[in-house]
Amino acid sequence: TVLVVGILSARENSLQRSVARSTWLSDYQFRNSDYVKAWFIIGNSSCSIPPKYRLSQYGCEKWKINITDLEREVYTLKEMEFRNCSSQMVTVHQGFTFKVNHPLIVTKLGVLFQAIVPNKQSKIAIMDIHSKEIIVEATIFNNSSESHYGYLYSPVENILLPKNYEGLILFEGYLLHSLCASLIWDDGGGVITFKRIYSSPHHQDSTKYSETVNSAVSIGFIVNEKESLKKIYNEEITETEKWHLHLKKEEEKINSEKNQYGDLLIVDNIDIYRNLPNKVLQFLKWLHTNQDFLYVMKTDDDTVINLEALLKELQQTSKFDTKQLWLWSRFRKNWPVNYVGKWADDDYRSDYYPAFPCGAAYITSHQTAAWLSHNSDSLFPYQGEDVSLGIWLSAINPTYIEDEHFECDSSCNSNSYNRAQLEPEEIQRAWSVFKMCKNVCSCMSR
Repeated sequence: TVLVVGILSARENSLQRSVARSTWLSDYQFRNSDYVKAWFIIGNSSCSIPPKYRLSQYGCEKWKINITDLEREVYTLKEMEFRNCSSQMVTVHQGFTFKVNHPLIVTKLGVLFQAIVPNKQSKIAIMDIHSKEIIVEATIFNNSSESHYGYLYSPVENILLPKNYEGLILFEGYLLHSLCASLIWDDGGGVITFKRIYSSPHHQDSTKYSETVNSAVSIGFIVNEKESLKKIYNEEITETEKWHLHLKKEEEKINSEKNQYGDLLIVDNIDIYRNLPNKVLQFLKWLHTNQDFLYVMKTDDDTVINLEALLKELQQTSKFDTKQLWLWSRFRKNWPVNYVGKWADDDYRSDYYPAFPCGAAYITSHQTAAWLSHNSDSLFPYQGEDVSLGIWLSAINPTYIEDEHFECDSSCNSNSYNRAQLEPEEIQRAWSVFKMCKNVCSCMSR
């Protein structure tokens, strides 16, 4: 086979797969073509936790709710009783980031009393992690601030933080960083999740949260919409039963689809966004064992592809030597590592990623795919399959064949090989245009 295609697809995306089969795959997929073979790559299971009860829509980690004491004021850090100072001193850090899992109202900001430098002003602020806009701030005074669990707090104008809000609380000023203290974290029964610990205002000086790492600053808050949280908690068993019934029906549909079309590659993975790098590696490993091919393309089920143009280019251009190490796509360069949102990466230890291809469509040589397959058990999965590929391949420095005719999104021009991030009906419209004009954009753009 000249070109094998792996299409990342979610288990529930049967409509997207159907549209791909009837449009850009239609000339090759079911005609025993020697030119193109394609498979939709899906995980062998869905997340068993209902979406409402996950910490993130991109993973499968359970939101652990505790409603036993919703009326109390929560303090995110507490100093425990004084311990023997002959034990190891602890380091306290300047701040931390957090994500709100259920609406809360910030009432106070505090700093660890032991960490305050005498006669120095202590300022604390919560800021939006994306914009760095200060949402609420406070100044701590030794003689007039409230004391709770070893922290001095200053009341602030109450501010509501909604579900999914991601913030950074940071101390401004001088701190005594090494102390004899024993601190514990309190997430208010799962109302917030602690994300990263900051030793300075800069992202690169932050580390992944651990309950053994300490912060000099703390938030005082009360839970908002308490009845709503109780309802969510009390409905968990019923909602989980409904979700499992839904998954059972989904499994039946997938088995039927697999038997009908024979183009589903089901890999050993929970089908969530965070597992996309592993899905790609498992596809390449399966290819290496089961298929003969010259080139591999990876794409997504929300993309329309001009296979005719790609095949023509591959077969007519000498630079595509299948025995050499190369990657053909449009590349993102000097892309900053993100610490929040869908693309948050808590594992890559640099400020910028190495060059990586747009995940919408890229093609590798057989040799590049073979290297990835051979090393698949040792390659670490970072937050996205596109950035992961760039990191993995930086070890062998393949030739990157830059081509602006690959599109990263729904943009297009007269020579585009693909369009991405499309709804099923948009793919159908683009394909209708292609059938008339050999162009996935429009007949006017020829």
